[in-house]
Amino acid sequence: MDYNPAVTVRALLRISVAFAVVTYLCAAGWFFVLAPWSPFWMSRVVAASPPWLTVWLKAAALRGALSGFGVLHFPAAFAWLASGARKA
Repeated sequence: MDYNPAVTVRALLRISVAFAVVTYLCAAGWFFVLAPWSPFWMSRVVAASPPWLTVWLKAAALRGALSGFGVLHFPAAFAWLASGARKA
């Protein structure tokens, strides 16, 4: 069996980047799904916003859209996993 350090380093780097991207996508997805409906949203985000933006940030439609955006992160993470599995 031949040992090629350049290929091994490249594969390790590809796996590390894929792991970092999948971790980010999952964390961001959970954040966008849960944060708009948490007390954090009202106490930190809405309270710190300008008065004209407060009405929008309290709207259930915007909060639902942000949650939907978060849900879209999960198929993206799965796609990264699937593409990484195909290359391995």
